[in-house]
Amino acid sequence: MRSKVIAVQEGLHDVAKLLREKGYNITTIDMANEAIDVIIYSNENNDYLAHNTTGVIDLVSYNQFTNMINLDEVGLDNIITAIEQLE
Repeated sequence: MRSKVIAVQEGLHDVAKLLREKGYNITTIDMANEAIDVIIYSNENNDYLAHNTTGVIDLVSYNQFTNMINLDEVGLDNIITAIEQLE
């Protein structure tokens, strides 16, 4: 079974570090060159705006129906559980 590919919003460094330590393949939405299994984002994190001034996220067709998890809703302590529940 391949490791899940998780796109983490820019600026969510604690989440990216935790997921890497757990063996997940981490990328960003913009840098993904394969299908993304989950997108982790935060409404309270504005770092992505520095890279994306249009507010539009351009996803390739194979990532248009990807599961998304709002970190603000689940919290860092529960992010692994939330990802595992999507299986």
